[in-house]
Amino acid sequence: MPELILLIDKTNGAMLLEDSQLPASVLAEITALAGEGKVSGCARPLEVIPSLMASREEQSMDVCVRIAGYYHNSLVEGPGRRSSVLLQSCPLQCRGCWVPQLHEEQAGSMVSVERLAEALLDPAFEREGVSILGGEPFAQPEGLWALIQELRARGCAHILCYSGYTYEALHERATREPGIGAVLNEIDLLVDGPYIESQAETAGPWTGSGNQRVIDMRETRRAGRIVLYDASCNS
Repeated sequence: MPELILLIDKTNGAMLLEDSQLPASVLAEITALAGEGKVSGCARPLEVIPSLMASREEQSMDVCVRIAGYYHNSLVEGPGRRSSVLLQSCPLQCRGCWVPQLHEEQAGSMVSVERLAEALLDPAFEREGVSILGGEPFAQPEGLWALIQELRARGCAHILCYSGYTYEALHERATREPGIGAVLNEIDLLVDGPYIESQAETAGPWTGSGNQRVIDMRETRRAGRIVLYDASCNS
């Protein structure tokens, strides 16, 4: 029997219904009680704040990263409430990806990592951490690393990063691309693996398909082997 999970956002009273596989009759009853809903999910929020385009001077002097936008108050992209950013470009272009607009390498806008980190950590919004999504964040390893450094310098205590590459593939690439190794040595959680459309129904929390893993990077570095995140030990 499908499981029904309802989350109420205490900041705005919105109701989040987790599970699109519920029987039509159940969805109809919920709609009758709560009104027509909107589809949202990982990397596809209801509202994205436009990019903070860097000036030519910033692009020549500061480290920049190409993004499609950012947003606050995410409850579906990591533990707790998150501020999130969508990095533009994805060479993987998984079949069935529901954010294909993030694939194009030259779309979006170049932004200074300093201004982006400031926006993501806006004190007007509550957060337990920052989530970095795409597209494919590791398609811009140097910009990704610079952003993570800037977030840490500003006191961000928890950083989650998504990747369509597996941890093993990223670890191998890190031998040739130091920026990737630096990111893996700093982030707290990694959601890894390509989106596989046929496994979408077996997705877990914060993942798009059942093959993807939520890796506890702190414990992985400590143990020298992959350790999956256990929410019950971190609540």
